[in-house]
Amino acid sequence: MTNSNSSISKHYHQLTSVQRGQIQAMLDSGITSRTVIAQEVGCHKSTISREIKRGSVLQRDSSYLLYEHYYADTAQIYYEKRRKNCYQRNPLKHYAVFLRMLSRRFKAKFDATSIDEFVGEFKRTMPGYPCPSTSTVYR
Repeated sequence: MTNSNSSISKHYHQLTSVQRGQIQAMLDSGITSRTVIAQEVGCHKSTISREIKRGSVLQRDSSYLLYEHYYADTAQIYYEKRRKNCYQRNPLKHYAVFLRMLSRRFKAKFDATSIDEFVGEFKRTMPGYPCPSTSTVYR
């Protein structure tokens, strides 16, 4: 049974920094019910639970006991880091070192090394550089 009078949007959207601030303010004022916070912010209670889990950091109180506290600023920083890493990369730029070495290797001399062997060798010898999968190289 669904509630047609719900103020919760059915479409997926990212939380804004203002919404994160609302979550922090409600938690700081003693409201811990995920349902109440979700209704106030305008999203699903599971979104609130995940957000609180992601944005909480360990703190020490005056007795040196550890506790978790949600900070909107910290959650926003974590969100921006995750968003920065999720964009579609240009493979020619992202794998530039790999592609340069691959083209040098096969232009310099013909050998029986397959692309798959080269990918494995590159991953072993150059672990700090991004390496595409064999199927990506063929594409």
